[in-house]
Amino acid sequence: MARILYSLPAFTLAALMATAAPAFANAAAERARAADARGELRAAQIEWRNAVRASPEDGAIRIGLAEASLRLGDVDTATRETRTALERGHDPEGSTTALLLRIYLAQGRARELLADFPQTDTPAPAAGQIAAGRALAHLLLRDLPAARDAVAMAERLAPNAAQPGLAAAALALAEGDRGASEARLDQVLAAHPQLDEAWLRKGSLQLERGDRAGAIESFGRVIARAPTDVQARLRRAEALLRDERPAEAAQDLDAALAVMPNNPTAIYLRAMQFGSQREWQQADAALQRIAGQLGNFPNGFLLLALAKGGLGQQAQAEDAARRHVARWPDDPRGARLLAGMAMSAGRHAEAAQVLTRATQNRPRDAALYDALGRAHSAAGRPDLAVQALEEAARIAPEDAALLTRLGIARMAAGDPGGAQGAVQRSLDLGPAQPGAREMLAAAALARGDLDAAAAELAQLDAAARQGEMGGVLDGTLRLLRLDAAGARSAFQAVVERQPASIPGRLGLARVMMLQDEGAAAVPLLGAVLREQPTNGEAASRLAALAQGGAGETNRSEVAEAAQAALAAAQQANPANAQLALNHAGLLLRRGNAAAALAVLDTQPLRNQRGTALPLARAELHAALEQFDAAEAAAREAMAEDPSSVPARRRLASLLMRKDDKRGAEALLRQGLRQAPADEGLQQALLGVLRDGAGGVAAAAAEADRLARAPNAPPTARALPGDLLMSQQRHAEAAEAYGAAHARAPASLLVQRQSAALLAAGRVPDASGVLDAWVAANPDDLAALNTLAQFDLMARRFPQAEARLRHVVAAAPENAVALNNLAWVLGEQGEAHLAEARGFAERAYYLAPSPNIADTLGWILARSGEPQMAVALLRQAVRAGQGPSAGYHLAYALHQAGDGAGARRALETVLASTTNFAEREAAERLRTTLSN
Repeated sequence: MARILYSLPAFTLAALMATAAPAFANAAAERARAADARGELRAAQIEWRNAVRASPEDGAIRIGLAEASLRLGDVDTATRETRTALERGHDPEGSTTALLLRIYLAQGRARELLADFPQTDTPAPAAGQIAAGRALAHLLLRDLPAARDAVAMAERLAPNAAQPGLAAAALALAEGDRGASEARLDQVLAAHPQLDEAWLRKGSLQLERGDRAGAIESFGRVIARAPTDVQARLRRAEALLRDERPAEAAQDLDAALAVMPNNPTAIYLRAMQFGSQREWQQADAALQRIAGQLGNFPNGFLLLALAKGGLGQQAQAEDAARRHVARWPDDPRGARLLAGMAMSAGRHAEAAQVLTRATQNRPRDAALYDALGRAHSAAGRPDLAVQALEEAARIAPEDAALLTRLGIARMAAGDPGGAQGAVQRSLDLGPAQPGAREMLAAAALARGDLDAAAAELAQLDAAARQGEMGGVLDGTLRLLRLDAAGARSAFQAVVERQPASIPGRLGLARVMMLQDEGAAAVPLLGAVLREQPTNGEAASRLAALAQGGAGETNRSEVAEAAQAALAAAQQANPANAQLALNHAGLLLRRGNAAAALAVLDTQPLRNQRGTALPLARAELHAALEQFDAAEAAAREAMAEDPSSVPARRRLASLLMRKDDKRGAEALLRQGLRQAPADEGLQQALLGVLRDGAGGVAAAAAEADRLARAPNAPPTARALPGDLLMSQQRHAEAAEAYGAAHARAPASLLVQRQSAALLAAGRVPDASGVLDAWVAANPDDLAALNTLAQFDLMARRFPQAEARLRHVVAAAPENAVALNNLAWVLGEQGEAHLAEARGFAERAYYLAPSPNIADTLGWILARSGEPQMAVALLRQAVRAGQGPSAGYHLAYALHQAGDGAGARRALETVLASTTNFAEREAAERLRTTLSN
């Protein structure tokens, strides 16, 4: 009987056939009825047995015993007594027939019912009951056409009976029309207002559509007439639990369990009650009583997972959650719970995998996609995080908090414009979400709009300003304005308030490195990397310091400290592949391939899947001239991912080295069959053919074949020209690119033709083809950027400025264009220095490279801020930016009053044999310093 609570089982349908209890004839029957009223079903069954022994021919008494037995789950007794009553001719209005049909259906014996109860037209009441029972049997077998015919017959044979109407309601429900089902039940109740089963069914429909109050009232009507009705008690308890009224639900459960102490549904609901009250020990104990039946409840393993989690038994909780997901893969709640457990354990990629599987049927569940976005974000996959959160926002477009998270994800993915749009929509929906103003400020900083960022930060309340994100943004804004002291103070305050703040410590390290205090930055960066081994900024800054990016007097000490910090972070996280690859890469750049290989050869990494580690090992083995081992590692990478282009190319190069040209060619051709448009594979194949027996002619023939293939992309059509460029035949390459462009115009072909013409010394022609293309395609930013380079070489500054302004307006995060525009403006005189500084600051914020440090430092040196200029220009000089950067440093040192330092810098610059445009200015400065 209990199965009605969690599915549409046989008993639910059979219950529609229930009839009123018959009158009782003797004293035992009266005692049975009294025991039933007191909720003592077992005592009632005993008294009914006594009554049957006293009046064995009384069919009504046998039906009383059958009804009581059925309510106790004693189906055998119920069946026997009902059959005996029928044999003795007791079937008023077909009620005994209806009870036997009900018993068949309660046991799921639909096919037996159809065989044992063939349809007849007489006697009409019993025939109508049979037709209604057959309709329900057909529904159990999912034969809707047969069920429709049976319902029609039942209504014709017994138009005034309740059972045909109840069968019709069940049919409408099976057809997915819940409204029609409830309307039919209302018709039945209008004619039979005391019919408990109709009220039970109506309450169930009300509960399913969210009308908890209506359901509680409907179930209460049954309980008012039959206080010991277990089914009504359990249904109302479920409704009360959904309505967050566990104390009232407990009363109904107490009553139901008093009648049927081992009823699985009652025990399960008791566990739900304990769970809602966070009494996990009691919930777990209840669930253990029905452990073998938990799978019958859609939420059984889910509730067990929550209980085990509440008790701190994480392994058992995860096991239960996995069982729920396996049994109910379309339930997003299970996937969210299991993923949440993985996230808590730091297994972010696993969490994303669980949630991705749950989205395969694209359920309309915003919380599921929201959780997937968070998992991808934690796993360092910002683009995938954005995709998931965008889907969540499509499902729940009015969720302001969700839109704020989408803005944060877009920001992390490098899309400040998209971030601003999402957060602004969030603010438009209502009161500011936590972090919304901060995200708008961050988006403005990324666009380089410092005034807008300052305006957003000014709207923060005092608590938000003191918060981690508010403090970090304040420090970043000050750093962008080159207020190093103010930035340092802001970041230091964040770290003092929240010592574990990763963005606070990273910001403080940035300032320290800008101020030539690499030694102070190393411990901060090392701690961040140990705690968050996937942090790319900490790893890259430590690598830069380890390669010699610290102060003049202690470069070696800082480099060693930075390398030690990288090594310590990797040792603290021995199974983290990215950290190991970073550490090994640094060792390789410092010329220690053997040590790098030792880092990657540890057991925790040997057990990991993927191509990155074996490919890195292949490179290191090759660097050590261990070519057999390199080939084995490359083959391992291929086995991990046969579609990996880098693995295939690495293996092909190793085969070529041992003169297996045929094997290399076969390997690359196989790859091209899988990825026919892959430029890397195409280029590698041409290289193999060029070095093979067929030589250049074979490579040229293959390049032409690939270029002329149907739907060949521009990269493939460029292959003949690329081959000619590799032979230094620049003029012919330009013709090849031009011919390919004439057949199917493409920006890539124009740019390569221009580069070939430039290499051939035909500068006007190189500029001309780009001019013609840009005239027809004014929004091709790549072509505009390239054309601006020609203008810069020719010192056509106004033309270069116009093109670069176009690029920066369309792509405000293009650091190269920002840097070039700053340099162009700076070269046009002091009147443009203020605007140039703004562009250079934005470029340096987006990409703090040595080249951009040189541009910004040179602008600052001429703008009267030599101290900050010196710090930036030293970075550029140490990174090998050439004599021009050295001159800029000497100039800044002179402006800062450090004549000795300026002279030392100039000596290095002027000793260089490299020609540079500012040599004459450097000579003049040396003369000035000598006087």
